[in-house]
Amino acid sequence: MDPVLLIVTQLPLTALGAARQGASRTRSLGELEIKALLRSGPVEFVVAEVGRPLRWLPWREGTEFWKGELQPHLARPGDEAIRLDDFPGSYFYWASEWGEAGSAPVILCELSH
Repeated sequence: MDPVLLIVTQLPLTALGAARQGASRTRSLGELEIKALLRSGPVEFVVAEVGRPLRWLPWREGTEFWKGELQPHLARPGDEAIRLDDFPGSYFYWASEWGEAGSAPVILCELSH
């Protein structure tokens, strides 16, 4: 099986798989941090959902994903009192930044429902 297509079995992720073997989680992200990353240059978005392969979004699709999907469903880092009913559609994302020397930052979006 192609290692890029491996199925997510648990969250939070500890690695981004073969696509970014050297990347590591650097920090949790909230709305302000994501906006700052988007202003600073290219970023990659990847969506992780248990039972599915990682979904890597092209740059243009990533900015649309941010505006239409991630922003209204983004959980605040460190918020311990999250309820699914507090989000549209009863699901939310935890976002984190992953870095690797020589590559654009990756914003990992881990889906909880």
